[in-house]
Amino acid sequence: MLWSVAYTSSLDKAGAQQPPPAAEPYAPSAMTVSRQRKQQPPLPPDIAEPLPSAIRPPEPWEQPAPYTIQLEPPSIYRVAISVESDAQLQERIRQENRERKIPERVVFPNDPVISTETYQGRKFYPTRLEVAPYYLCHGRLYFQQINLERYGWDLGVFAPLISGTKFLYDFVTLPYHLATEPCRRFEYNTGWCLPGDPVPLLLYPLHVSPTGFVAEVGTILALVAIFP
Repeated sequence: MLWSVAYTSSLDKAGAQQPPPAAEPYAPSAMTVSRQRKQQPPLPPDIAEPLPSAIRPPEPWEQPAPYTIQLEPPSIYRVAISVESDAQLQERIRQENRERKIPERVVFPNDPVISTETYQGRKFYPTRLEVAPYYLCHGRLYFQQINLERYGWDLGVFAPLISGTKFLYDFVTLPYHLATEPCRRFEYNTGWCLPGDPVPLLLYPLHVSPTGFVAEVGTILALVAIFP
């Protein structure tokens, strides 16, 4: 009896000194995992994912086209060189319609008869077109003050005096100007500025002409002989 009590007390001390054993992790068996997987409900299908074609009918745009779509561009001969008449175009459309999987009925309207008379064309009365040139041909000007009369210079109170002096000078030298270039009887306004253009005040020199000099001297001698 004493031995059993001592043995029991020694076991109690040893059990108090040693820590309790750690619990082993629970590992479910294959049968338990399979049962748990079988018990899980199936996930609902994703809304964005389309259903298989065997379940739903095909949409209109998913059905095959009844005709073949030409993806290659037409050749340069067909676009630029080849010119088809209306009859050739209609025949080509008929041939292309026959090549379709589901051919359709192609009917072209009849061309309306506009007129049975021959086109005579448009007839106009003959007209004459007059074009004003950019230049002017006129006779020679023997009395002209270019700065005041042509280009519009205004010298104030001196303008009448200068114009009168220039007129007397042109009258005295009229034989000289008449004999200068006697074969040229016309003048053109080409090379001159237009009236009103901003032209500076210029002093134009005398045109030296041997024929004009002879005519001027001869006129003076004739006047002296006639009116001594």
